[in-house]
Amino acid sequence: MLRGFLKTRSVDINNFQRIIDPLFVSAFFCKISNGIFYFDIKFFLIFFFSLSILSANKLYDSYRIKNLISLLPNIITSSALITIAAPLIEFNNYDFTSFQLIILFFLCFLFLFFHHFILRLFLRYLRSKGLNTRNAVFFGSKDSFLTIQNELEKYPWIGFTIIYWFSPNKNDYEGKVSKVLDFTCSGNINKLIEIIKAENIDKLFFCHSEGDEISLSNVLKKLGDVCLPVTYLIDWKVNSISLKKEFFGDIVGLNIWNPGDSILKEKIKRLFDFLLGLLILIILLPLLIVISLLIKSSSEGPVLFLQERYGLNGISFKMLKFRTMYISQNEKSKEIVQAKKNDVRITKIGKFLRKYSLDELPQLINVIKGEMSLVGPRPHAVQHNEYYRKLITGYMQRHSKLPGMTGLAQISGARGETSNIEKMRRRVELDIEYNNNWSLIKDFLILIKTFFSVLSGKAF
Repeated sequence: MLRGFLKTRSVDINNFQRIIDPLFVSAFFCKISNGIFYFDIKFFLIFFFSLSILSANKLYDSYRIKNLISLLPNIITSSALITIAAPLIEFNNYDFTSFQLIILFFLCFLFLFFHHFILRLFLRYLRSKGLNTRNAVFFGSKDSFLTIQNELEKYPWIGFTIIYWFSPNKNDYEGKVSKVLDFTCSGNINKLIEIIKAENIDKLFFCHSEGDEISLSNVLKKLGDVCLPVTYLIDWKVNSISLKKEFFGDIVGLNIWNPGDSILKEKIKRLFDFLLGLLILIILLPLLIVISLLIKSSSEGPVLFLQERYGLNGISFKMLKFRTMYISQNEKSKEIVQAKKNDVRITKIGKFLRKYSLDELPQLINVIKGEMSLVGPRPHAVQHNEYYRKLITGYMQRHSKLPGMTGLAQISGARGETSNIEKMRRRVELDIEYNNNWSLIKDFLILIKTFFSVLSGKAF
């Protein structure tokens, strides 16, 4: 019975969570505050305050077709804001101890983690088994339909089942070969409208290509005449675009790349970089001196290696590193060749420095100067930039933010030598994903993950 129920209906947990979440948060607060549960004006103030924070941090958005990892920073941010602000409801009786605040944070985090992240993982498992699915129809060319079916095969947890396929092209629904992947094209857009009105459909997906026999404006006119959730799948083969809604007067626009952050956010990031970078530099100064002496005594040449890199807005700067290669190799090589594992150009001390990324530490000076950030897209050599910008669409958009000592690409396995174009394409996608969705919490998490990655000693 459960299987049949889940197959025919989608279990929408958002409305349930909107009530349960603030109730539990309020209960945590009351218990920690007074050791008892009570219902008064403060309880309800905390309830509505928590609900506002959780909603603002997008905990109730649909993550059916999103990466669940993007939910974790929102959970951490919500827990922190509730912990900081909820006790203020006590007004003059603000007497929470640090231990109580820590307990409140961890209780909020654990509850929200299980109630949102783990529960959604469980729902994805059900969908991959054919449960908790939604019926959908697709409108688009044969090639677009094949692409959509391929995505559903790769990611069954998306939880949509295409039950009808309609096409804008006569050759698909009137041609001799109208069957694709055991699907027969059910007709044109007019037939699509008939089916939508006659049957119980949960969702409509559509694509539009330049060669389609109906214009995009006519498609929108037709689909705007039905009462059904409609999603336009943009098959541009460029995963790094932001597609964030903007307005130009009364005209609706889509930001394709580089959704601008507020000046306040940029200043906060810069202050974070400066203060933390300066603190780390002061703490590690004895280590930097020791490394400098080892480099100087082990091989001829300068301690620091300066290389021109592209920074913010594509403006070049001199990036600092500890020298890890023999100076003769650096001088003779006109072409910049990426370092490889067991590279003969690398000195003995250089191997150790690169293994634990210690050669990157002088970039703290670049950070303090404002040429780099602690977290951001890693800057490439100018020669590599000029090569890859011609091959990868949107490549230079990675320079819309300050380059970083570490970044999302580096903690996601896209660091080191890029031996083929696909590896660089993957790195660029991650860099622009970071630029499109920056937050201070994400920077903090990337720094923590980088620290443990460095300790593993897997770099070269």
